[in-house]
Order: sequence, then structure tokens, then C-alpha cells
Amino acid sequence: MGKKLRITRRDEFSRMFEQGRKKSDGLVTLFVLPNELGFARLGVAVATRHGNAVRRNRVKRLAREAFRLLAEQLPAGWDYMVVPRAGREFTLEKMHRSIRNLSAALTAAPNDRGKGT
Repeated sequence: MGKKLRITRRDEFSRMFEQGRKKSDGLVTLFVLPNELGFARLGVAVATRHGNAVRRNRVKRLAREAFRLLAEQLPAGWDYMVVPRAGREFTLEKMHRSIRNLSAALTAAPNDRGKGT
């Protein structure tokens, strides 16, 4: 997954948290917000509660890989922000399932800002 497909700037992260629609399951909270780029981008926000840098980076790698595997199935023109919940066991399969299910629910929903579940 190239850098072009990532959300990296602080102002973009802030905009996702303030304006994005969100939905949660037991593993992650997913924020989505339309973009005008014509392709999907991903941001991952992992808090220090997850542990040391090695653990946090592993969670980020899993989220990026799950997104990469789903990229062709996800609607283009959306920014996605994954916020993993602390204290969970993360695997690629679980991350893949969570992102797929939550993104389908959020991108198909009406254009109001969801409050999550």
C-alpha cells in the first residue's frame, strides 16, 4: 500500500474525527468521510494504551494489510480511519472482517453523521 493511499497529515486526522461518520464493533471504530480524490485512503490511529511501539506498529500493519486486501471491494472516493480498541487480540482475519462490515454499513448509510454503536 503506497503512501498516496494513506492519511498522514494532522489536519486530515482532525477532520475525520470531527466530520466523519463512525461505527464500532468489538474490535475497532471506523470513521468514514467522502473525499474528492476518486480512490480510497486509510488512516490508522493507535493510542499508547495498546502498549509499546512494537505492539502499536503491529496493529497498524494489520490494519493496513486488511485495507490493502479490501481496497478493490471498498467504494472509491472515501477516506477511512481505523481506531483499534485497546485490550483486544488482533489478527488479520478479524481486522479484515471488521473493516469490511463497518465500511459497508457506513458507506451505504444516509448522509447523516452516525453516532456509532
